[in-house]
Amino acid sequence: MPSLVREVRIPGKSAQELYDKVSAGIDKFMEKAAIGHYDVQRDPAKKEVYLKASMVTATLSCTEEKLVLDAKLSLLATPFRAKIDEGINKWISKTFGIS
Repeated sequence: MPSLVREVRIPGKSAQELYDKVSAGIDKFMEKAAIGHYDVQRDPAKKEVYLKASMVTATLSCTEEKLVLDAKLSLLATPFRAKIDEGINKWISKTFGIS
């Protein structure tokens, strides 16, 4: 499976602040992504959000001032990689006020 790994610095935000925003907003983001059925699991102790869908499995880790996305895309999702990146960029910009 092709992978998609991204690190995004969010200056001035603690791991807890990042986790709270990601945890609260992931369902709305996924509904807009319109990828069908998905399962989201949250791990507050590790400050991670896990996503599993037919086209992607991903872990979003929140650390001090940084979000790390580690995703595996199905072969069917690979052609949409640029669109996925664009959606992530829009969500980060809207949620954290950075580009």
